[in-house]
Amino acid sequence: MKEAKLSSALMERYGIHEVDSTGSVLWHSLSENGQIEVYDIKFGNTIIRNLTESDVVGEAKHHKRDDKHGAQGKNDPKRGEKK
Repeated sequence: MKEAKLSSALMERYGIHEVDSTGSVLWHSLSENGQIEVYDIKFGNTIIRNLTESDVVGEAKHHKRDDKHGAQGKNDPKRGEKK
């Protein structure tokens, strides 16, 4: 997933305007079974960290595990690093 949306309640909480309602996923966790549990998403100039699947509006998120990504937890020291 490269883009995401928030509910209107979360947009209001974080001060995100409709023009920035679609955000770019900067990072996400990845468990051993391919589940994504936590997202860091940028909406305009605002970065929101530790969003859960229930915070993100849209289809269920599942990721096929591969050697390029591997599993990452939300406290992984490599979080945010580009390869």
